[in-house]
Parts: sequence; structure tokens; C-alpha cells
Amino acid sequence: MKILKTISASNTLKSKLLLLALLVLPLVTVAQVQAYLVHEDQVKPSKHNDYIEVSKEFKALCEKHNFSESWSVAQMDDGTFLTITPVEKFADLDEDPMEDFAKTVGEEKFTSYFERFNECYDKHGSYITLLNENLSYMPDGMSTTQEGQNYRRWIFMDVAAKNVSKTREAIKAIKDLFAQKNSKMHYRIYQNGFGHVGDRFVVVISAKSALDYEQISEDNWKLLGEEARPLFDNLNSLISSYSEISGWMRPDLSYSKQ
Repeated sequence: MKILKTISASNTLKSKLLLLALLVLPLVTVAQVQAYLVHEDQVKPSKHNDYIEVSKEFKALCEKHNFSESWSVAQMDDGTFLTITPVEKFADLDEDPMEDFAKTVGEEKFTSYFERFNECYDKHGSYITLLNENLSYMPDGMSTTQEGQNYRRWIFMDVAAKNVSKTREAIKAIKDLFAQKNSKMHYRIYQNGFGHVGDRFVVVISAKSALDYEQISEDNWKLLGEEARPLFDNLNSLISSYSEISGWMRPDLSYSKQ
């Protein structure tokens, strides 16, 4: 859980990120691309409670000193925790707000928190992901959070580089059908940014619970009807690998600057 402490980006990195956004998403405008810095902690089962404890303590520390950044936390069912920070502008990656915060709370005290975090996992890392609004289906307005809907289903689709454009077209065709049918299953589409190897599309769906998700999914298939099958068959023909995982947003671990 290093937030931005692990990212002290150079101008070269910033240029690469901007170029990558333009190359990965050539069909959308810059206004339709939102970048997020994601820090992933693969927490060991035996350290789950310890991780929760230090996360809450660090959040309280940030609230006490009115830390200048904000982030959301998601917990996947496999024990992975995602700390998600919006990147308002690429120039932000040139800065390390944790450096000044460490001076505010004291270097020794600050370091002690991350020493405790590091005891909770053997693997962690950060990467950039890009929200593609053009492919997402959010008819009530684009938002990554919906009140009362903290359950999440992540669907990962890896594709060969040669199939990226075709996959985008296939996803757009499915979105158009959802819109035509006025589907109640809303979703967001993310594409890999800096820090990934390979090309990946991620579908993120919010719901009230696992049961609520299954009901929405079942109702959606009935609504879409036979028109959906060839569209999904086409998409599946372009995917190299597919996986799903569930989890929850953790507002109790998330932090919003005042």
C-alpha cells in the first residue's frame, strides 16, 4: 500500500504515459480517457487482519494531518487489495506527495507504517489503468462508485496485440445492444496502461451483493435475447484468456482529502 510513494516519475515516464494513452485508445478523445494509478497488494491470508489494522491506522493518520491525496480501496476475494488513485493530470506523476507528508508526521513514524504493510505481503506493485468511457455502458452518468453498490465483479479479457482494434469494435457493438435494449446492467471498461505486459480489457460491474449481481445478469440475458449470442461469440473468438473475480469496495479503508 505505497500509494504514490513508489512512483517518483520522470518527464520521460510522463511522456510515455501520454503517448501510451493516445496509442491504446485512438478512437476516443482525451476527455473520454481517465487514468488511474493502481497499487496492488497481494496480502497473505495469515496477514489479512494485520493489513486491515494498519490500513485503518494509516487512514486515521491521513485524516488527522489532512493529507492532500485521495484514494479508494477494493478487496478481491483472493486477498488482493487495490488502492486506486485518480490521475488528474500526467504532471502529477512527477510529484511524490508522500515525501512532504513523511516530513509532516515524522520520518520514523511514517516509515513504521510501511514496514508493517510490507510484512503483510511478498508481492506488490503499481501500474496505470485507463477507463475507456467510449466503451463503457453507464447511461446514468459515468461514475466508478454507486451508492449502496459496493459489490464488484471484475472480468479480465486478455487479447493478442493484433486483435486489440477488433476487440474494441466487438465491445462497442455489445454496448450498442445494451443501450438499444435499455439494459439495467451497467459496466465500465478499462484498458491496460503503463506497467502492464500484454493487452487486456477489464469489465467492472457494480451491484449490491453477489445475489444481486446474479439476478441482474440473469435478467440481462433474457432482455438481450438471441441478438446477443453472435456478438458475444465474436468477442470470445478474439480473446486469448478470460477470468472473473469478485470482491468489494472498502470505504472503511478509503480516504478522501478534505
